[in-house]
Amino acid sequence: MPLGAWITIAISIVLIGALEFLIKNKSKHLAVLGISFVIGLTILGSFLVESKQSEKLLRVVGYATKPFESDLVKWNVTIQKPAGIDGVSAATTSLYTDVMAFKAFLMEKGIAEKDIDIQPIITNPVNDNYGNLLSYNVSQNVYVVSTDIKTIEDMSINPSFFSSRGMMLQYSNLGYYYTKLPELKKALLSEATKDAVARMVEITSAAKSKPGKLKFARAGVFQITEPYSTEVSDYGQYSTSTKNKHISVTLTAEFSLR
Repeated sequence: MPLGAWITIAISIVLIGALEFLIKNKSKHLAVLGISFVIGLTILGSFLVESKQSEKLLRVVGYATKPFESDLVKWNVTIQKPAGIDGVSAATTSLYTDVMAFKAFLMEKGIAEKDIDIQPIITNPVNDNYGNLLSYNVSQNVYVVSTDIKTIEDMSINPSFFSSRGMMLQYSNLGYYYTKLPELKKALLSEATKDAVARMVEITSAAKSKPGKLKFARAGVFQITEPYSTEVSDYGQYSTSTKNKHISVTLTAEFSLR
């Protein structure tokens, strides 16, 4: 029988003896009160004993990381046309022509029309330091999302199409993504769990303790960064700036000790 049970029995015997004494020397009401007192103290004693013998736990942190390559690219392009105060209409027409030519160029390279997203035209005024209107900038955003990463990369770094038409790129950026990220995260969590178990075995073996069952596990946030990056965030990271990436995660686990 566990030590806690023996102690609880001993407390009960002592309290029952005290109760018998009260019954012989006092009224029935006091006896009822004494019975309640015995039950309460017995429960309290059992609780205190059990709390002293709480389960011993070992907490470890598992870690897993894996390099991977993006399979999707997003090209964000902003084409701009300057316009005089009275030249917005002409600049808008010219910009539309250039954007349609850009779309045709993309489709000639094998990019599907459904992967090309053309946003509405934006007109922004240009003022001097005193707030006087000088001119306008007319611009339009084009988003291209494709799995043909090499074709998009080749077009984005070759300015010949834009320069030959006198087109001004206000902004051009490539963002790299991975379409199978959920599966990759599951695999990485499995690796982090295995690492946590291996650390637990190593620690208990060195301490000559016997490991028990897994009692608790909590995964940290995923960090998706450029290769060899040391940047981390409490909320996780998802860097889109490079095609090659690293993903990492930690897993906190608690094991019982026997």
